[in-house]
Amino acid sequence: MKRALLPILLLSSGTLWAQDAATRNNFEIGGGGIFPVSGYKTYDYSSGPAGRLGYELRLIKPIGVEAGITEAWLPGLSCEAYGCTYPTETSKFLDTGLRGHLLLARGRIDLSAGLGGGYVWYQYGYMNQALFQYSGKAAVALDRSGRFRFAVTVRLWRDLGRPTEQWLSTTGSLIFGLGRL
Repeated sequence: MKRALLPILLLSSGTLWAQDAATRNNFEIGGGGIFPVSGYKTYDYSSGPAGRLGYELRLIKPIGVEAGITEAWLPGLSCEAYGCTYPTETSKFLDTGLRGHLLLARGRIDLSAGLGGGYVWYQYGYMNQALFQYSGKAAVALDRSGRFRFAVTVRLWRDLGRPTEQWLSTTGSLIFGLGRL
């Protein structure tokens, strides 16, 4: 009896690992806001809405490679001799890097932290710059298979060296996953 029980336990433990809702290809679309934190390049901007598109390739369950773009519409400030105007400028933030995952509740909850590089493009191009970015994300599965997830991400962008610009972005997004790990 005991000899028959051991193979059954080993086989059932493997199926529990397979029930984690990790998907190999994850596509993300969302919206949120971008907030200037510090640095002289951010002084002329106010907080504004942002949209995000992203992709993550999960190499193994706990590690993925991600890339995404966040486009922000930031109210600016331009003062001249006759007064000030507040034009809305478009800025684009590119992020690439690695993301570590911690799956909870059989993969229905996914906590992750990301770290990598980035780049910012301003509408008029004279202050474009490479950035460092790090983020935290919490995602919850919306269906039993874990293909659809809702996520909240907080991402901090900053330059390396003397802090000339720091940005904080918050995003609520829908993630669609394809392919099992």
